[in-house]
Amino acid sequence: MAEALDRPVRVVVHMGFHKTGTTSAQSFLRSNGKHLWPLMALGLRQQLEPVLFATRAFSTWRDFLSLEKLRLRLTDYLAGLDLGRKRDLLLSSEELAGHMAGRAGLPDYSAVPEIAQVIEDCLLARFPVADITFFFSLRAPAAWMKSAWGEHVKSSRMTLDFDSFAAANPAAANFAPIIEATQSCLRSPVQTAWLEEMADLPFGPATPLLDLMQVPAARRDRLDAARHMNPHRDPAVLDALLELNRSDMDDDALRAAKDRLLGR
Repeated sequence: MAEALDRPVRVVVHMGFHKTGTTSAQSFLRSNGKHLWPLMALGLRQQLEPVLFATRAFSTWRDFLSLEKLRLRLTDYLAGLDLGRKRDLLLSSEELAGHMAGRAGLPDYSAVPEIAQVIEDCLLARFPVADITFFFSLRAPAAWMKSAWGEHVKSSRMTLDFDSFAAANPAAANFAPIIEATQSCLRSPVQTAWLEEMADLPFGPATPLLDLMQVPAARRDRLDAARHMNPHRDPAVLDALLELNRSDMDDDALRAAKDRLLGR
C-alpha cells in the first residue's frame, strides 16, 4: 500500500447523478486531458471501472461485501496515483452513485450516502490533509424522469411506458433527501448545481468542476469548447424501442434490432 500523501491535495468527487449532463462533462474533461494533466489527475469511467463494479453492486444488494470491495478497489486505485508535488485529483462518474434509479428493484438513490462515506474514508487514508468536495449535478424532476425512462428503454429490457415508469418510481428524481443524508454522514462539504443552469456556462456542465478545482483563467483559455453528448431521442424511436423490449426476442436478437434502429 502506498504511503499517505501528507501535502494538501484538492479532491473533487463528482459522483452523480445520471442524466444530469455527466456524459458531456466527462467528454469535455477527456478531450482536454492534455491541458488539465499538469493540474490534476482525472479519474473517469475508464480508470474507475473496478470501483464502479462495486458501487453498482452495492446499489443493488446493499451488502457489506460490496462495500468492502469498493473500499479495497478504491484504495488500490488511489495507491497507484502519482500526483507529484503539485497535482490534485478529480473523480467524475455518475456510476459512483451506483446504477441509475428506476431499474427493477432500484427505486431511488438511497445507496449514495453509504457509498460516499466509504469514498471519503479512502481518500482521507491516502491524503490525510486533503480538501475534499463532493459534487452532484441535478436536474428538474420531470425532465429527469423522461430522460431516465428513455435511457432505460434504450439500454435495458424496460417494458413500462413512461406513465407506468413514473408511477412505479416516484422517488427516483427526489434528490434533496439524498443530498441531505449524504452531507450528514460526511466530514467534507457537498455542493450541487442544476443542469438547467449549467447549460449556458462557458464550459457547460464541466464548468462547476473547473471552478471547484480552481483552474485558472490562463489555463481555461487553452481548453476546447464543450459539446452536448446526449441529444433528446425522437419519441417515435423510443416507442419502437419499447415495442422491441416487449417482444419475445432473445437478448442477442434484441440488441441487434436496437442497433439497427439506432443506426449503430
